Amino acid sequence: MGKGIRKKMKRAVMVILAGALLFAAGCAAGAPKSVDTGEVAEKLISSIRFADQMSKLDSKTALKLYGLDESTVSKSDVYESTGATAEEVAVFEAKDEASAGKVEEAAQNRIEDQRAGFTDYQPQEMAKLKSPVLVKSGKYVILCVSDDNAGTQKIIDGFLK
Repeated sequence: MGKGIRKKMKRAVMVILAGALLFAAGCAAGAPKSVDTGEVAEKLISSIRFADQMSKLDSKTALKLYGLDESTVSKSDVYESTGATAEEVAVFEAKDEASAGKVEEAAQNRIEDQRAGFTDYQPQEMAKLKSPVLVKSGKYVILCVSDDNAGTQKIIDGFLK
């Protein structure tokens, strides 16, 4: 083989390898991180200051509260206040990304239900319900109703990014 052909082949191999590396990096960047729902919920409960006592719900009760079932959710960790406040933490792992859309919609409905319930009962809770943190990333949906949206978002970003 001549020097020119070798040089062209070497360059072609380098271009192919560079393209493969860029493709692999792009796929990895788009793939959502695997998250332990219990760990996320526990970190939020222990790090964010809540005015009310938070209690963990069993999975069946949590799914019923959100109008969901086991066909859409793989795992859930939900903490609810005593009812004196609107505070809540809900971390869901859906079966897949399509199901995560349904879970996100259920979380939005839950927020609306809470707004309707607290508007006359505890109007001061409406500030928390005005813009709670609701994040959908891949097959994960996280909702946190608290007075510390910035702190909540920082914790969630730490798990998802």
